[in-house]
Amino acid sequence: MSVQFIAKEPSIEDYWRSIVMYGRNVASYKFALAKTLLEIQPEEGQLIKLDELAPYFSKHICEHLKLSDKQSTSQSSQFLDTCRKFNNGEVSQGDLVEKTIALGFNVPRQPHVDQLA
Repeated sequence: MSVQFIAKEPSIEDYWRSIVMYGRNVASYKFALAKTLLEIQPEEGQLIKLDELAPYFSKHICEHLKLSDKQSTSQSSQFLDTCRKFNNGEVSQGDLVEKTIALGFNVPRQPHVDQLA
């Protein structure tokens, strides 16, 4: 009996498992993302935008930084520095959310369709 490693039609559980299995083990972002998804409980097929994820995600990252300041193996992170500043009262919630949207998910920007031609 052969078991496929990657499902042809992934289930919600498959997507959830991929966050944990394929996410980098040197950073706690995947746990913050998991907590965020559990907290907001999206409906199946619901599109969740970064600006909707950002307040929850940054909250969980900030909470973890209070427990353990080490988050990744990189020397520096503007996003994590902003979270630390938020924890120290140096940055507002709004600024934290803006930085989270811009830097927290490390999503490469896709070129506009006109730029592909």
